[in-house]
Amino acid sequence: MNPLDICLEQHRKQAALCFAMDDELGIRHGMSWADFVLLDALDSAGGALPAAELAQELSMPRSRLLLQLMPLEKIGLIVRSVRNDGVRCVSLRPNGRRQVREARETAARICEEVLQ
Repeated sequence: MNPLDICLEQHRKQAALCFAMDDELGIRHGMSWADFVLLDALDSAGGALPAAELAQELSMPRSRLLLQLMPLEKIGLIVRSVRNDGVRCVSLRPNGRRQVREARETAARICEEVLQ
């Protein structure tokens, strides 16, 4: 297999995983796979990160991160704030921490099914 075919195959597998995750996480927890990954990154970091670090962790531009954060903030899963030194931060709210931890079981089950 040539490098392009390998990359295309990887993309198809990733798309199938995202589809399965979006479907199951949406039905059971009201969130997308992308939202889960973001919330999990915050949870893994102790519940809060500067926005620039979160964008880097998720390999996305800050403008795209902002678009993803707005609905999560609106439904009360995260809160955005500015520290005294001017650094913009993103923090999990208690409801966000609870939801991501509950969704982790669902995501783990789907990963297990996909990898078998």
